[in-house]
Order: sequence, then structure tokens, then C-alpha cells
Amino acid sequence: MRYIGTSVPIHDAMGKACGKTLYAADMTLPGMLHLALLTSRVPHGTVQSVCAKRALELPGVVDVLHCFNTTKRLFNRYRNIYGQELIDQEQVFPARLRFAGDRVACVIAETAKAAREALPLIDVEIEELPYATDAKTVLESGVLDSLHPDGAVYPIREMINGEPPDTAGAVFTTTDCRIERVSHVTMEPQACVASYSRDTGELTVWSPNQSVHGLRTVLAELFELPYNKLRVVKTTMGGSFGSKQEWMAEPVAAAAALHTGRPVKIAFTREQAMLSSITRCAVDSTLTTAATKDGKILSIELDATVDAGGYLSNSRDYCVVLSSKLFRFYSFPYAKYTGRAVCTNSPVSGAFRGWGSPELFLILEHNFNTLARKLDIDPTELRLLNVAAPGSHDKRTGQPLGEIRGGECIRLGREKFDWYAKRDACKTFNAQNGRYRRGVAVGCGGHGNGYFPRREDFSSMEMRMAEDGSVIANMTLHDHGCGSVTAMKMIIAESLEIPIEKITLGEGDTAATPFDVGCFASRTTYVLGCMALGCALKLKAHLVECAAEVLGVQPDLLKAKNGGIVLAAGGETLLSFADVAVKAIRKLQREVCVTHRHINASNPGVTGAHFAHVEVDTQTGMVRVLDYLAVHDIGRVINREITIAQVQGAVAMGTGAALTESMRPDKNGRFTASLKDYHLRNCPELPHVAVEFIEAGSIQGPYGAKSIGELANVPVAPAIVGAVNDALGSSLNEVPLNPEKIVRTWAHYLAAR
Repeated sequence: MRYIGTSVPIHDAMGKACGKTLYAADMTLPGMLHLALLTSRVPHGTVQSVCAKRALELPGVVDVLHCFNTTKRLFNRYRNIYGQELIDQEQVFPARLRFAGDRVACVIAETAKAAREALPLIDVEIEELPYATDAKTVLESGVLDSLHPDGAVYPIREMINGEPPDTAGAVFTTTDCRIERVSHVTMEPQACVASYSRDTGELTVWSPNQSVHGLRTVLAELFELPYNKLRVVKTTMGGSFGSKQEWMAEPVAAAAALHTGRPVKIAFTREQAMLSSITRCAVDSTLTTAATKDGKILSIELDATVDAGGYLSNSRDYCVVLSSKLFRFYSFPYAKYTGRAVCTNSPVSGAFRGWGSPELFLILEHNFNTLARKLDIDPTELRLLNVAAPGSHDKRTGQPLGEIRGGECIRLGREKFDWYAKRDACKTFNAQNGRYRRGVAVGCGGHGNGYFPRREDFSSMEMRMAEDGSVIANMTLHDHGCGSVTAMKMIIAESLEIPIEKITLGEGDTAATPFDVGCFASRTTYVLGCMALGCALKLKAHLVECAAEVLGVQPDLLKAKNGGIVLAAGGETLLSFADVAVKAIRKLQREVCVTHRHINASNPGVTGAHFAHVEVDTQTGMVRVLDYLAVHDIGRVINREITIAQVQGAVAMGTGAALTESMRPDKNGRFTASLKDYHLRNCPELPHVAVEFIEAGSIQGPYGAKSIGELANVPVAPAIVGAVNDALGSSLNEVPLNPEKIVRTWAHYLAAR
């Protein structure tokens, strides 16, 4: 391979390194106004009045928008396609505030400084209402029964797969798990620029979003605009992890642009990015497994409660999807799942890297570690007994998992990690030390490649050959900053056998690029990559057809090779691709151009097994990760160094979620809103992360490639949590395992000895 499997810098690496790449917050348009957002300080209340008189007297302030002078139409921030069955609960500025951070008003001003200074001058009278910031309180008290017209609790349909087995003599293990709310903490907070022309009736929105066509749908329906009068352009994105899949800043900017007829810009503060966008949901679960005495799992029964926050958004889907990932790594004869999404007076829950898989596998792996300890079975052997085999099917969907290689991930990881020696070394260390304890664990997980068969999953592309032999490709991409544009270029360059520098490829723009549902569900490499490959091969074939017509020969006598046309039997280049493009225009009177549509009809499994070695200071509760290995089955690597970096970044993210990151309410119902109080794991606190890829088994993806971006986050927290529990001989089940919890647990252990 000339490009596939090598390492190529991402398309905008130079601009980012030099500080020249423009993000939405950097944009400036002639006559542009600036927005500052006022958010609720109370977790639940009704806006009685808004007086903007003092704010409007401040020089530079143009206007103030709020619930009494903007549209009352409802929307759902999660909608990404027309007709999606969702409950619309949200308004641009609601009269009923449902969490601390909900949108109250925005100032429109000539400068950002004037907009910010005017915020405290807005007088808002709010009638405070009883509130609850956790799902348990809502379920037990009924305090939020009137939070929305249909209440606050949204149960899902019970899901059963398989027939209940004979569990006589089985070993039953029940574990509870509490996973706290976390923030995405992207380097780039939400930002947006909107411009409305009263002359043409056209609204243009620039934002770092994950679905230009989805955002167009939401804004068009919300503001009753024709689709052809609304253009959405995807800007350079400084990270998302799901936080820019949903729409919080864009409705405000659109409302202000429509109101003033001038360009406007909004950029969230870090506090607003944490409170007023979306977070990963909090989850409470109970899992019961029945297993034979040798470790073969006969059945699992899982019940989960998802905390949706102030608005339902995607949480009912999120609750359902926990069950849809049950068979992406393991195979069980019987599974039963019950669940519910519960609205609370908390920041709104939304998409987060892995879309339910990290939470589900943390729940599963904690139970399996408890079971392994109960049965005195090595944790890796327990998993190998229950792993899905290559060629098996997903029992929830009935679809083939392909050449899924979770077992191979465990075996290779066990060898590379020196698993048995490390386990023995930990036992020796712990026997000789008092304050410090060491442990190891394996964490496993699986994910998917696109939406199929759950919903529509297709994309389209056009590709043309310019007169100099360069290629202009047009598709709807949404690069999160991790190299999706470059990956597509590598696939095209490999297929056409031309230098990658000859390919031009942009990102999503509803006025210019074909329809696509967006970049989520780990569909970019697998679905759009297949489309790019198919389109490139179609262009290659079309070049042969045009060359044959120009040369007056049959197409089967020619073939495309190394950027030119040669005789199929071999020989020198007859025409370069540039020659074909020029002659097609001048002699055939047409452009060398093709279109291609790819409809995804498969969803193979992607798997990972992570191995963690930790040291716990029992006096301070601090955890040091000594060694880490991540093994992934991803079919074929496209861009090697970028793929490795994806895994290493996921380990940093998952380690933080396992040990330190959480958003909690204070006594006034206001959640963590500052990085001073939200504890990320920084680079000096992270170990070297060794990465291994199993590149075999997939033939359906482009050059055999499957997904990695979301999968890489799935096994991390299970591995870290498992290793801490192994070190302490504990069953800590409230994540994150912060120092306070660890010290308290160890104190109880010492008191019980």
C-alpha cells in the first residue's frame, strides 16, 4: 500500500501549528454583532418578568432577547434528521427554567465587551420551584411530576433476547453501579456565527457541528424557514466527543441574526460549555448474572436508570442503546433489560464518546470481576469463556458481527502485558507493603460501525478530474480535529494511485455538499470511507472509458495505473489523467466527473481489550497508573499515528472518568462549572500507553478498515476501576473512584480486619 497504513499529517496541521487556522470564534464579518448569554442561577423556576432597561442604556448594546420577545416554538437539540421521532421540549429562551445553566436571555451588542458588561444589568424576576438533581429523588418523591407536560419519567420497553436457561446450581452475582455525570471538556467551547439577509431571506450559520443537514432541519423547523433559504457550514472543530452533535448555541445565534438582520457571533464561556451545553448522563444500574461454576455465563438481567437532566433530548434513545451494545463483545444465551430515562434539574445529558458503550461495559466488567473473584477464576479466562466468536451474530439485531476478534485482543494483550507475571508481582508487593497497594485488571468492550440496521445510513459523493490531473472531491464530512479529511484523502489517493497532494476535499456545507446524516455512530471511516473508495474506483473506471473514446479503442484494452492510462497488456503510459481530462473537455465536450451513493448494509463488531497496572496510595487515595496496554481489533489502520493518538487520547479521557472527573451539585442545585473544581488527568499523571492493533478479519470496510474513535474509550474505565479494586481487594462501584472514596473504603477494610 502506498498510503493505507502509513502516517500522514492531518489536513490542517500546519495551520494549527502556526496559529492561523480559523475557528468559529475567530470569525469576523462586516457589521458583525456580539452575543453574551445569560443563564439561570437557579435549578428550577418560572420567569415572571424580564426588564432590560438598564442593559439597553449601556453604550453599544443593540437589544436583549428573552422568553417574552422570541419564538415560543419547541425543538429537540438532539434531532439530526427530518421526521425523527423525538419529544420537542425546549425553547430558545424558556419561561420555565429547568436547570442551573438553562438559557434566560442574551445581549446583542456592537462589541463582546459591551455584551458581557450588560448581562448583570438585566433584571429578571424568577419564581423558584422545588427541584431534584438526581433521578432517585424524582422517582421516589414525584417532586417533578409536572416538569414537562408528560411528566419526568420515560420508561422504555422491556427487552428480552433468548430463552431463559436452566439456572439450577448456577452462581448468581448481583452488582450495583453508579456512574456520575461528566463533561466533554473540549478545547474549543461551543461557538457559532449566524448571518441573515433581509433582502434575500437567507440565513447562513457557521458552526463546528457534527451534522450540517441535521442542524438545518432543527433551525428551519424552529424558525419556519424554507430549507433552501438556510445554509449551514461546518467550521474547523476543536474537539467534540459528542458535545457538538446537539444544538445549544446555534438557535440563540439564529434568533439574534433574524431579529437584527445583521451577522452575530456567540461563543460559550467554559462555564457555559460545562453547564449549558450537554454532559454525559449519570447512570444507576443493577446487574444480575447467572453463571456455571466454571465461569460460563448463562443469563444477564440489567436494569438501568439514565439521568436525562432538564430536557429529555437523546436520553430515551441513550437508555435503549445500552441494551443494543450487549452483544458487541460477549455472547450470552439470555439477556433481559429494563430501563428508564428520568428528567431532573441537572444539566442536559447528551451524546458522549461511545454512546452508551463505556457505561454498559463498565457495568458488565465490574460484575464479571466480582464473579471471577467469587469463582476464583482468572479474569482473562472468564472473559475468554464468554467472548463472541468470529462469524457470530449480534443477538439484539440479528446482524453478523463479521470477523470479530475480541478473544484475540485478550490473548495478545495478556501476552504483551505479561499478565500472569504482573499479577504475581502485585501479590508480592502487597504482602510486603502497607501504605501502597498494586493491582492489575483487564477491561473489554465493543462498539459498532454506523447506524445500520437501526436507521437510515447512506451518503453521496461526487468526484471530478481537473485539467491538471488533480481531483476535486465533494462529500459531507465533519472532521472533529482528528484527521477524517486526511483519512478520506488517503483512501482516494490509494484507489486512484495518485499523490495525496493532488486531492482537494472540504467539509459539510448544505449549499454545496450532498445530504448526509452526520458524523456520529462511528460511521465516518466505515460508511463514508466505503463511499470514498467506491467513488474513486468509479472515477478510475470512467477515466478508462473516456480514454478509450478519445483513442478510439475498446475500454477493456486499457487500464488506469499510476496516474495514467496504459494498455491492459502492459507498456508505457498512453495518456496521463490530466491528458484524459483535457481531451474529454475539448474533444468529447464533457467533464470527467462521477457521482456515487453508498448505502450501508452491515455493521461488523469492533473490539478492544485494555490492560491496566495501578498503584494506590491508601493514605491519600491517589492512584498512579504504572503501565497501560490497549489492544484493538479494527480491521485495517488507515492513518497509523493518528489512530494510535486516538487510542492514547481515549485512555486519558477514560482514566479521568474512572478516577477524578465528575459534575456534582452544590447545596443550591448548581453543578460543577469550572476546571478549578473539575479534575482532569493531565499528561504528567498519565503513563506511556502501548497500543497494538489486530489488522485482520474485515473485508467490508474501505481496505478492511473499521472504526476506532469511540471504541477506544470503551474499555478504559473498566480496566482502571478493575485494577483499583484488585489492588484494594474491594468492590468500589461508584465512579469516579476519587481519593475520598478510596480512603473511606480502605479505612473500612482496616476496621474490619
